[in-house]
Amino acid sequence: MRNGITDPRCKICKSEHLEEINQMLIEGRPYSEIIAKFSDLNLNKTNLTRHKNHFNFVRAGVEKYERLKQQLEEGAERVVDELKALDATIARMQEYVLTIDPEKKPRSLEVCANTMLRAIKLKHEIAGNIEDPTSRLLALFEEALKEDE
Repeated sequence: MRNGITDPRCKICKSEHLEEINQMLIEGRPYSEIIAKFSDLNLNKTNLTRHKNHFNFVRAGVEKYERLKQQLEEGAERVVDELKALDATIARMQEYVLTIDPEKKPRSLEVCANTMLRAIKLKHEIAGNIEDPTSRLLALFEEALKEDE
C-alpha cells in the first residue's frame, strides 16, 4: 500500500502512477485529462470511478476531521478542568485569607497570598493573556499590608 486505500484487483492501484492519479482525483481533475495523461494504462471512466470509490479521500477526510475534532474537544475539556481547579484554589485562598489574623500568622497570610497569585498567573497563562497580572496584584497586596501597619 503506497498511499491510502488500495485494491489489488484495481488497475490504478497496481499502477506505478497511483500516487499521481490519486493526486489528480483529489484536485478534481476531469477524468478525460487523467485518461489522456496515462494512455498507456488504457483507463476508462469505469476504472476511475471504481478506483475513486475505494480510494475515498472524502470519507478519509471526514474521518480525520472527526478524530481531530474529538481530540480538540478532549483537550479543551482538560483546559476547562484546569481552569476550574485554579478558580477553586483562588476561591479557597480568598476565603482563608479573610480568616487569618496578620498579626498572629503573617507567614500564613504570605503563603496564602502567593498561592492565590500563582493560581491567578497560571490561569492567565493558560487562557493566553499576555499581561502579567501578578505584578499588579502583588502591588495591591503590598499596599494593603502597608495600610495595616
